Amino acid sequence: MDSRSIILAMLVIWISGCASVQATRAGTADEQKARTFADIYRQAKQADKTAAEGVPALSLDAPMGVVKPYLPVIRPPRVIKVWVPAHIANADKNIMISGHWSFVMLEKTRWFIEGEGR
Repeated sequence: MDSRSIILAMLVIWISGCASVQATRAGTADEQKARTFADIYRQAKQADKTAAEGVPALSLDAPMGVVKPYLPVIRPPRVIKVWVPAHIANADKNIMISGHWSFVMLEKTRWFIEGEGR
């Protein structure tokens, strides 16, 4: 019985030793395949520069400004931010509405040429 327990203990130690060696081998990464975040960032920046080499740059010509003939340009809406304080609802006096911000549109979206005198 004593030899059986020694053999069993030796077998357990041998198996656990093999398992730990396999785990470290599986966890190591190939140095050539592993890339750092900085390498990926540099590669992306370089690709961006090479992709934009054949594209012509945009320029502002006279028609794109305030000189006639105009190009249709959209003026964004005028929106203000309004604070609504906490209050009790009119429909049910047991409901309290907490204070919150609300956005109010003063002017709708319009074309640039709509506001200019012709």
